[in-house]
Amino acid sequence: MLLGIDLARRDVATILADAQGRAELALRADLPREGGTPAQWLAAMSAARETLQRAQITLDQIQCVALTLDAPLDVNGVALKSARIGWEGFDVPDALRRHLHITNVKAETRLIAEAVGEARFGALRDNENKTDWLYVHVGHSLGAVAQINGKLLRGATNAAGEIGALCIDRDGALTANGQRGGLSGYCTEESFQMRAATYGITNQSAAQIWQSYGNNFAARSLCDEFAHRLAQGLGAALTILNPAKLVVGGSLVSSLGETLMQPLRIRLKEFCLPSHMAGLHFAAGQLGHDAAALGAVALAMETVENAKN
Repeated sequence: MLLGIDLARRDVATILADAQGRAELALRADLPREGGTPAQWLAAMSAARETLQRAQITLDQIQCVALTLDAPLDVNGVALKSARIGWEGFDVPDALRRHLHITNVKAETRLIAEAVGEARFGALRDNENKTDWLYVHVGHSLGAVAQINGKLLRGATNAAGEIGALCIDRDGALTANGQRGGLSGYCTEESFQMRAATYGITNQSAAQIWQSYGNNFAARSLCDEFAHRLAQGLGAALTILNPAKLVVGGSLVSSLGETLMQPLRIRLKEFCLPSHMAGLHFAAGQLGHDAAALGAVALAMETVENAKN
C-alpha cells in the first residue's frame, strides 16, 4: 500500500492507494490557524494516522509515504526560505520517518507533485512514450515544471520552472518578491484581484469577473490583459522548451475552465513560432484540487518502482 499526503496552506489531504495507484481511501481536513508549523505538521500526521486506522491498515503494510509541501525544498527534502513562514530548515523526510515510523519516504513541492500527478493520472498521461511536456500552475502562485527526455528539469540550483519571474514589462507591475514587470505580477490569483481594484472592480471573485466579460468593459479589459500576459509567458516557455504537451492547471484554471483556455489558445500563437505550436497538445489540467494529493501517490509509486530497478 502507498500513502500520499498533500500539506497545502489551508488543509491537508491524504490518499491511501494500492501499488497500482488506485485510491482505497481519501480524507481532507482543515489545518489549524494557530500554532504555526508544529501545529500544522502534527495535524498532517494525525490525518495520515486516521486514514490508516479507517482503512484498518498497519504501518508495516505501507511500502512508501510521499508528502508534498507548498514551499520550495532542496534536493534532500529540506524546506527553503519562502513566503510560507516557519518552514525554512524543516527536514521533511526525517520528520516523516520519526512521526510515522516508515523508512521509505519521499518529499516534494506541491508544484512538482501536481505535474507528476497529471503525468501519471491526468492530462499529461502517456503510457507509451516519455513525451516532453510542460505543466504550468496558475493560482495562488505561478510556476512551471518541465519534463525533458523523460526526466524532470530541475536546474543547477533546483530552481528551474520559475515562470513567474519572467520579465514581460520592465517598468510593469511589482511582484511579491520585489521584481518589477514579472509575469507573477499579472497572472496569479492575488495579482488578478489587485489589478481588478485598479479597474474599479471590487468584491468579486475571478469567476464573477470573467462571467461579466460580455457586458462590462472594465472586466473585458482586465480579462483580455490577463490572457495576453499569460500567453506571453507561456509562449516564451514554448520557445525555449518546445514540448509536445502543454497543460495548465491550478485554482484559476479549475474555476474558469474554457472561459480562460479559449482566449489562451487564440493568443498563444502570437508569442511563439508556428513550429512551437505544430502538433502541440494544449489542455487544462484534469485533476483539479486533488492534483497534488494524487501527485503524492504517483511519487510514492515512482519511489517504489525505482527501488526495484
